[in-house]
Amino acid sequence: MRKEQSLFEKLGVTYSEGVDGLLYPNLTNSDKDVTYVSEFAGKYGDMWKSYLKENHPDRYRHFIRLGDLQKKALEVNEEANEMLDAIMNQYLKKHRPDDSSSTIKMWEIREQAKVVAEEVVLHDVVYCLH
Repeated sequence: MRKEQSLFEKLGVTYSEGVDGLLYPNLTNSDKDVTYVSEFAGKYGDMWKSYLKENHPDRYRHFIRLGDLQKKALEVNEEANEMLDAIMNQYLKKHRPDDSSSTIKMWEIREQAKVVAEEVVLHDVVYCLH
C-alpha cells in the first residue's frame, strides 16, 4: 500500500528526524529573499518597507514570498520622489520671496516647501498599502 505524499514532499522538501523522534522539514530562507529585504530601495522605498513590516506584517511577508518586495519598494520610491518634486515646484511658484537675492530667505522657502511636500508624500504614498 503506497502512502500519499504531502504537499511539502511533492515540492521536494526533505525532512530530518528531531531529538524527540518527530520529522521536521528542512526549510531555509533563499538568498533571494534575504537580499530583497536588505537591499536599499531609496529613502521612501525603505520607509515603506519599514512601515509595511511594522504595521502590516502579513502583507510584508506576502511580498517577500512572491519576491516582489524590492520591486514594489522601488516603485513606491519613484512615485514618492516624483510627487515630492511636483509639490515642491507648485509651492515655490506660489510662495515667491520678497527679496530673491536673499540666500537665507530662499533657503527658508525651499525648506518649507520640502516639509509640506514630504508630509503629503508620506501620507499619500509611503504610509499606504500598494
